[in-house]
Amino acid sequence: MLKSFRVVLLEGARQTGKTTLARDLLNLPDDAWFSLDNEAVLNQAVNDPVGFIDTLPVPAAIDEVQRAGQGLILAIKMAADRRGDRGQLLLTGSANYLAARGVSETLAGRVGRIALWPLSVGERRSVRETFVDTLFNPDAWPPRVEPVSRAEIADLILEGGFPEVVTEQLTGRDRRDWFEAYTHDVISREELRPIAQIRSEENLRMLFRLMAARTASEVQISDIANDAQQQRTTVTKHLALLEALHLVVTIPAWSTNVASSVKQRPKSVLVDTGLAADLCGAGEKTFTPNGNPALAGALFESLVITEVLKQTVWSEHSIDLRHYRDRHGGEIDLIVEERRTGEIAAIEVKLSSTPHRKHAKHLMWLRDKLGDRFKLGLVVHGGANTLLLGDRIWAVPVSALWRSD
Repeated sequence: MLKSFRVVLLEGARQTGKTTLARDLLNLPDDAWFSLDNEAVLNQAVNDPVGFIDTLPVPAAIDEVQRAGQGLILAIKMAADRRGDRGQLLLTGSANYLAARGVSETLAGRVGRIALWPLSVGERRSVRETFVDTLFNPDAWPPRVEPVSRAEIADLILEGGFPEVVTEQLTGRDRRDWFEAYTHDVISREELRPIAQIRSEENLRMLFRLMAARTASEVQISDIANDAQQQRTTVTKHLALLEALHLVVTIPAWSTNVASSVKQRPKSVLVDTGLAADLCGAGEKTFTPNGNPALAGALFESLVITEVLKQTVWSEHSIDLRHYRDRHGGEIDLIVEERRTGEIAAIEVKLSSTPHRKHAKHLMWLRDKLGDRFKLGLVVHGGANTLLLGDRIWAVPVSALWRSD
């Protein structure tokens, strides 16, 4: 992207490996790398942003760019316009720079943005997944996949994809300590000060736990406000902050004229299933027959949604993700739309090991409504069998998500 844009922004949650990836790929010398976590560098960028940018070598990298606020964004914008050449700056940020207090300027037209997620299952297994691309090629189905057991599914969910948790193979108390420290650090007043003024860190932490408990569910602000005992305006503001920190992702509702009773609420997932599970107190027992089937199902759906979201970053297609729900109980967990062609693939998620045709009834309804525009429907499940459920509709094990062709 540095060959195509004057400035490139690599953004994602804390501890997803942005700095490590950028250093490994660019091989910039130390004197071309500037971290705004360094107090001296931050002071220079805040107090003299134009001078700071003008003295940078080209190319250069600025880490945690959102910490310096509006002045630095304006200086970057002016320098990008003045120089005009590609690949001037690589920026990284663990919060959306537009969320920083006082920032109204954007780098639109000058910056290429790349989202860095926690590691996908394929990355953990050294596989380049092609699941999203094959959704628009019905002839590529069914795939040949190795199914995984319920215990393996639980392990994948509980571990999540943060590189340190994965590479250090943290388990048990060590993993719980890591997630607890992560939550404390990322939702601290010191961390949030550059982008937001919050009255109560504890209120934000409570909301984060409530969003984890509701992962893969519709966002109903009034219900959340009641449970949190907070004002609706506070909940809305704090939810936007969690999104800006790349901790919570909202999936908009799919609006179409195929049904007049569609609901318009988005639904949300946490960025990482391991983090969500820890905040909910989930463990191996959650996924057993005597566990918590509702929580296990929500975490399983979150796994599927976040894996699809990760693959959209490198997909050959331009993808929009939506969900569908109407007032009559019709629901489709994930609708994948090819932005340029309008083609649709739809996914239902069931942790059940025995998928049935009834699980696909809303996929069949959507297929019949859309006709040729509908390319594929999948029931992604926790079992071992691949089954044809109808025209262009399959039940497939969750391991189809990390298929590689």
